[in-house]
Amino acid sequence: MKKYSDVIVKEIVHIHKILANATRVKILLLLSESPLNVSQLAEKLGLEQSAVSHQLKLLKEHLLVANIRVGKASVYQIGDSHILQLLKVSIDHAKELESDHIHDPELFH
Repeated sequence: MKKYSDVIVKEIVHIHKILANATRVKILLLLSESPLNVSQLAEKLGLEQSAVSHQLKLLKEHLLVANIRVGKASVYQIGDSHILQLLKVSIDHAKELESDHIHDPELFH
């Protein structure tokens, strides 16, 4: 196995901890389709704006999303193209697991 620094391994674990939240994953999936503001995200997710803002703050702190100002509003978008690749691989893997009925779908709610 190739030697990776403890810093790299720690960051990999940290990214996956951030992605271990269904709301944050849903936000990233929505933003992978198009940039959105907090109220648009809240409406699509069926959540309060404060809950969405909290999740966006965490995602932004880790550079997974970025915001741009459009007038007085902030619009969020994917902050790093690597997250799109990670999401795609995760989606492909989840589809394989789903088709093989490996995991109980109730575990993902």
